[in-house]
Amino acid sequence: MQPNVSDDFRRFRASDTVCNRWRLRANRAMFVRAFILAVALALGGCSASELAQNWPSGPVPDLSQPNYQRIVADNIKTIFPKEIPAGEFEISGVRMVDHFKGPAWITCLKIDARGHPQHYAIFIQGDKIIDARASVVLDQCQKEFYGPFEVPGGPKKPDT
Repeated sequence: MQPNVSDDFRRFRASDTVCNRWRLRANRAMFVRAFILAVALALGGCSASELAQNWPSGPVPDLSQPNYQRIVADNIKTIFPKEIPAGEFEISGVRMVDHFKGPAWITCLKIDARGHPQHYAIFIQGDKIIDARASVVLDQCQKEFYGPFEVPGGPKKPDT
């Protein structure tokens, strides 16, 4: 007896269905493997970021406390390139901070011009001023204690 064409077709369809099941399982397994690989890479990236943060950044600058009053006085024209503001100058002590150019010392200048104090943050590495700006909250210049500061060649103090 010779098999019917429809029987062959049924066997073919049955084997096709089995192949489709295996393909679906293989696709799911590949998806799960890809997902696990993506998670592993993401977590590995988080760990690598800590390595990059703790990587040595080259030669360490001189961290000994500078003669900040002399450095500021010698460079007052670079801090205020247009003109030195009028008013009474006061300077704070120095403290170590993390600047984007590396560890630095910060000192704050307070200029009291007729009852309106203005604060400036000055960042020092070694014997050089690496940055100077109007103080922002992060600099904490408003919390500092100040002492008198004489500016060589600066404007006269206003009469009271």
